[in-house]
Amino acid sequence: MTNAEVTVLIFTAIGVFFMLVSTYGILRLPDVYLRMHAAGKAATLGVSCLMIAAGIYYPDYLGRMIVLALVFFVTAPIATTSMARAAYRTAKPAEKLVLHYDELRDDKLRLDEAK
Repeated sequence: MTNAEVTVLIFTAIGVFFMLVSTYGILRLPDVYLRMHAAGKAATLGVSCLMIAAGIYYPDYLGRMIVLALVFFVTAPIATTSMARAAYRTAKPAEKLVLHYDELRDDKLRLDEAK
């Protein structure tokens, strides 16, 4: 087994581990916000490691895979934040979390006061 194959195996194992942790978090966590946290953090690392492993296995595509991993690292947190804001805005009042400081509620109140 060559060094490249060992590296591919290590990156693949790390990626699969993070994807399994993400899956477990999505299935077991009780709240939509916690589920999105598990999906956003673990899946980002899992997909990135799998892309890097594919790039090492196919050396012609290594540059593309690194760029894709970087794009995924930039866009995944933005998408997760947008989904969390949408979930907060569409939740029924009884389902909302009780927070000591609620920045989204304050923002909405400011918008209502401006009208």
